[in-house]
Amino acid sequence: MGRTVLITWCFALALALPVAAQGVAVQSGSALPMTGDGPTDSLAGCVPVSVPLAWDTDGACSQEPPPWQAVWGVAGLRAFAAGPKEAPNGQEYHPHSTLDLDFNLWVWRTQGLYLFADLRFWNERPEYGVTNGRDDTTLGFSKRQFDLVGGPAWNYYGPWEARLFGYTYNNLNRGLDQVKPAGLNDGFGLENRFYVSEEYARLGRAGFDVERADFVSVGYYLTKEMVGNDGRRFYPGLLLRASLTRDLGDWPVYAFGDVSFLSERSLQPRLLLFDLGMAARPFRLWESLSAWRNWEVRLGAENTGDFHTRSVQNLWYAALHVVF
Repeated sequence: MGRTVLITWCFALALALPVAAQGVAVQSGSALPMTGDGPTDSLAGCVPVSVPLAWDTDGACSQEPPPWQAVWGVAGLRAFAAGPKEAPNGQEYHPHSTLDLDFNLWVWRTQGLYLFADLRFWNERPEYGVTNGRDDTTLGFSKRQFDLVGGPAWNYYGPWEARLFGYTYNNLNRGLDQVKPAGLNDGFGLENRFYVSEEYARLGRAGFDVERADFVSVGYYLTKEMVGNDGRRFYPGLLLRASLTRDLGDWPVYAFGDVSFLSERSLQPRLLLFDLGMAARPFRLWESLSAWRNWEVRLGAENTGDFHTRSVQNLWYAALHVVF
C-alpha cells in the first residue's frame, strides 16, 4: 500500500505541473510580446523588466502596480480541542495551543531572492506531571516545543521557486533533568515549488496574500532525522507537498488543504501530514471594518499519519490569523 501511495503522488505531480504551467505561463508574462527591452503588455506596456507582474482583482495587468513592501507573512494563534502529538524527544503529549509566525524578508528584490522563516511555539496541557497539576485543564498550560524552519527562497522563473531550508524541532520539557530540556530533531532540505494561482504574481508587493498562494512542490531532506508516531526516530528523504485553497461561493470563506508526504531515506513511505479546514474573513463584508479585513478565523484538523505504525494522530483546532 505504501509503495502505491508513493507512485500515485509522483504520477499526479508529473501530470499536474505541465498542465498548470500552461495556464500560469500566460498569467505570469511568459507569453507576452517581446521587445528589445524585454516583455511588455500588448496594450499598455506596463510590465517592467525583471519585476513580477501585479494583477488587479479582475486578473488584468494594472497600470500602477501596488508598491513593494520589505516584509510580509502571517501571524496566528491556534487552540487545540483534542488529540495527541509526538514531541521531538519521542514522548507523546496533548497540545494546548501554538503561537505561529510565517515571516518573509526581501534580500535581492530584482532577482526574486528573499528569506523565509516559519516559527511555532507549542504549549502543553496540564498532564503527566510535566505541568502544575493544580492548573485548570482548559486554561492551564506549559511550554513544550519550539519549531523553526527557514532559509533562502529564489523566484528563479515565472511561478517557479527554489528553496534551501534548515529545520529544528526543539523539546522544551526537561524530563528527568533538572537543568536543561532533552530532545532535538534538525536537518536540511531542498524544495522546488510551482505556484498554481495568480496570487504569486503579487509576491513582495502590498496586498500579497501568502495564505492564498497555492502551490505544489517536490523536495528532499538531505540530513538528520525526525520522529514518527511511535516516538522512534527515522531519516527523512523524499518530500511531496500540495497547498491549495478554493473559494466557496460569494462569501468571504474558502476551503484550504495542505498535504505533505514524507518518505524515509530508503524511499519507504513514512509520514502523511495534512492540515484541512475552512477559513473566513468576515470583516471584509463591512466597509467600516476595513482595518480588520486581513484578520481570518479558521476551523480545521492538523493530522499526522504514519505508514510504519498504521496510525493517525488528530489535532482539531480553531485559529485566528492576521495577514501582513
